[in-house]
Amino acid sequence: MQIGETLYITNRDDFRTWLIENHGSKKEIWLIRYKKVTKKPSIDYVEAVEEAICFGWIDNLEKGMDEERYALRFSPRKPKSNWTNTNKDRARKMIAEGRMSSAGKATLPPDVK
Repeated sequence: MQIGETLYITNRDDFRTWLIENHGSKKEIWLIRYKKVTKKPSIDYVEAVEEAICFGWIDNLEKGMDEERYALRFSPRKPKSNWTNTNKDRARKMIAEGRMSSAGKATLPPDVK
């Protein structure tokens, strides 16, 4: 799979803004992250996944771009897809914090709702 449309952001609020504007119309986005050794700013992985879950999206593939960067693919979660316990816990956390959108709630497994 080739890297498609990319987005370079450094914080969860910017990713959340992108998701608010695009979660219902885009099929994927590749977040660009810098390798830690570069010391260049990148969005935190866990924060990116938490925000994605809030809108019914999930990470599913990582590809290297060059010596400094890689891209992490996010896309809408497929119906009846498997949820890891870690992501269920993340979803519960987002619900408790009031961050879960209606689109995200619609994708939750029965044991999280």
